Amino acid sequence: MNKKDITYWEKRQERKYLAGEKKLDEYYKGLQKAFRQAKREIQSVINDFYMRYAKENKVSYAEAQKLLDKAEIGELQDFIDLVNKNMGKYNRKLNNMSIKARITRYQALEKQIDAILQQLYAIEYEYKGKELLKEVYEDSYYRTWFNIDQYHGFHQEFAQINPRTIEELIKYPWNGASFSDRIWKQKDHMLQVLKEDITTMLIQGKNPQTLARDFARRFKTKEYEAYRLLHTESSFIIEQGTLAAYKEDGVEKYQILATLDMRTSDICRSEDGKIYDVDEATVGVNYPPYHPFCRTTTVPYYEDAEVGTRVARDPVTGRSYEVPANMTYEQWKNRYIDQPDNIIRQEILSNPERLDNYSIQHYNKHKEGTKQYEQYKQSRLKKGQTEQSSLLISYDEAKEIIKKYAGTGVFSRDRKGKWRNEEFVDVDSIIGVVHNIDGTVTPTNRIQIKYGKNSVHIVPVLPRKERNK
Repeated sequence: MNKKDITYWEKRQERKYLAGEKKLDEYYKGLQKAFRQAKREIQSVINDFYMRYAKENKVSYAEAQKLLDKAEIGELQDFIDLVNKNMGKYNRKLNNMSIKARITRYQALEKQIDAILQQLYAIEYEYKGKELLKEVYEDSYYRTWFNIDQYHGFHQEFAQINPRTIEELIKYPWNGASFSDRIWKQKDHMLQVLKEDITTMLIQGKNPQTLARDFARRFKTKEYEAYRLLHTESSFIIEQGTLAAYKEDGVEKYQILATLDMRTSDICRSEDGKIYDVDEATVGVNYPPYHPFCRTTTVPYYEDAEVGTRVARDPVTGRSYEVPANMTYEQWKNRYIDQPDNIIRQEILSNPERLDNYSIQHYNKHKEGTKQYEQYKQSRLKKGQTEQSSLLISYDEAKEIIKKYAGTGVFSRDRKGKWRNEEFVDVDSIIGVVHNIDGTVTPTNRIQIKYGKNSVHIVPVLPRKERNK
């Protein structure tokens, strides 16, 4: 690429990365507040413990090992129920919180502290952290496409984001352990060190106020660990969104851009400017992130002969959509992402249970040789219609096609212009045949995916080239 093009991409991709980093920083401010609130709540239950059981201004270890009475067990259960009620708003619940008939005062204090930490880590850290990662993936994918469109000067239709893809990326242990595993490892360590601090306080007969400084330090350390993990995970997700856009657009090569990270990382300095094949991108080897807190990103690399060769037409309408240099990202997103059909698309993809609900009965209606197929066929023939289209693939293969292609096609409208809950998709291979009025059959790789309220099914339809004849 020439120098002007390189400068264009450097500025655009840096801006894209910084937009994701800004989202992280805004979320982290809220997480810090949640950590501080959890610290106050833990200090409060420790103070209550001390006020209730202290004798001569201290609580001995022996006193802490006494059993709770019936009323105290009820109070503990009420505390746990209240935390569970709040966590239930996020479809979460406390783990390992069963209360035995014989439980010591110290064990009850441990459970209260554990409940507060579980609520902090499950909701504020894991749940909201995952929502952040989904948002930065979407932003990275669409901003990369915006940059590609503006670079070429026109808009090219592209596959929409499938929420399952993001879920799988978040679960993927790309750095040795998944995001969730690392979060709960941090929580377990936090609980352990707090228990050690409290045990020391009891054995030495100290006032709980002496823990304040230690607690502040403990929580500050865990806040930092949380930011480091979130920054590294968001860098991974940002770059995976970028890589997905490259692949969707047919970009063959990318170039490492380490200008955001040049001061801190030897490996990123050594990688800066290197060019790699998109199909061979490997995180930590030739694709970022390379290390914790990595801020290296990439730019697409076009050979000079490739520039301007991409087809500048919408594959459905045949129309060309200009993307002028002065169009902002928000204007582009409003036109191509937030349109009504894309809102329907996102609503469909946000309900993975519906995508899983593809019944064998729906499948059999389009599978020759089954009872349902013959019944449906006779019903159509009596109405003067042709025999229905039929699937050549297995039930399991049909389910996989739904998972892979749902939300990636073109949605249709009714005669009044209202969007239907159905889309047309071209798949990679022949999946069925369409029975024509003259008795012939047409093999097809095109399907219609129909979405019900709680279910989905597919129907083979004529290939686009045959339909346009």
